[in-house]
Parts: sequence; structure tokens; C-alpha cells
Amino acid sequence: MKDSKNKLLKTAFELFALRGIDGVSTREIVREAGVNIHAISYYFGGKEGLYKAVIDYLFDFMKEEIGSFIHLDEYSRALDGAGREEALDLLFKVLGEFIDFGFVPKNKYVALFLTREEFYPSKYGKNFFERLTCPLQEFMMKCISKITGMDISDRKTVLLCYMITAQSLVLGRKKNDLLQTFKMKSLDEETSLFIKQMLCVNVKAILKEYMKE
Repeated sequence: MKDSKNKLLKTAFELFALRGIDGVSTREIVREAGVNIHAISYYFGGKEGLYKAVIDYLFDFMKEEIGSFIHLDEYSRALDGAGREEALDLLFKVLGEFIDFGFVPKNKYVALFLTREEFYPSKYGKNFFERLTCPLQEFMMKCISKITGMDISDRKTVLLCYMITAQSLVLGRKKNDLLQTFKMKSLDEETSLFIKQMLCVNVKAILKEYMKE
């Protein structure tokens, strides 16, 4: 029974990532999952219930997979007594973990699902992004505040946080183009390190413009 439920979640997640909730029928989901036609109603009450369950499944998956979530409490404690350089190191750690997550081949459906939710949001997507990103955004804004000396509630701090986050997310979403260009199945350690270094150089240059002496 539990195996059928897990198969439905995994299959629905991949199909929803590719075509969205309206582009996939319940018959296609159960056929691809290899389960009974009534399984969706039994476990989830219908397609919308299944989509909501997929959102929860994705949230739990990302919390387990991204180091930034796993270590967020630890990073936050370290940030409390940190100076400018230590805050910069912690910010780079978080951004680097986003890059690592985005370039893992098994996470390709995650990027597709997130992109689809961002551009074609469902009624469940807003809650998902709030649960997923708010704690990280708050941490990153604290880092930026420590680095620049600006108040955490300053509009520029918020805008810098969005701008910096966008750089790492764009790199993750363009991974397929990069891998095709390099004729690779996955990034090697040297290339991954170079990408992180480039990102750090860009971020440091942006933040330097707003650092208070």
C-alpha cells in the first residue's frame, strides 16, 4: 500500500514538473506509476490533493538535500557573533550549496517544477515558496546586513538578497545548457569550483559597493 502511494508521488512529481497540473491526466499518472486507477482518490482524494502532496514531498526532499537547510540553525548561530568576513564566508557557503544542489543530475525535475511554479503558480505554490525560502532569505539578509552595515529592513538589503539569490538560481536552471556545451553528464569538481568562485567574485563586487566603513 505504502509502495503504491510512493510510486504515485514520484510519478506525479515528474509529470507535473514537465507539463503542470492541467497538462497531465489522472489516468496517465496511474498508468505510468503502475497502480490501480482508484489509487489517487484513495490516497489523495483527487488530482488536486495529489498535487498538494507533491508540493509537500518536494519541500521535504529539498530540506533533506540542500545543505543550507540542514545546517541553517548552525549557520545562524555562527552568524550571531560573526564579523564582516565571517558573514561573507557563511553567505558563500549557502550560495555554493545551492549550486551543488542545482547541478546534481537527479534533481533535474526539481528545477523544472520550481520554474513552472514560479512562472505559472498554482494555489499551493505560494505557501511552498514561503516555507522553503523565507528562513533562508532571512538568514541571507542578516548576512548582507552584517557585510554592508545596512539595516536588515533597508530596501536595498532586500533587493541585494533577491539579486544575489537569482544569480545562483539562474546558474542551476541553465545547467542542461552548460552540460551540453561541455559534453558532460555532470560537472566535475574543477568546473564546479570555478562556477562557485565566479559567483563569489560577482557577489563580493556587488556588496563592496554598499559596504559602510
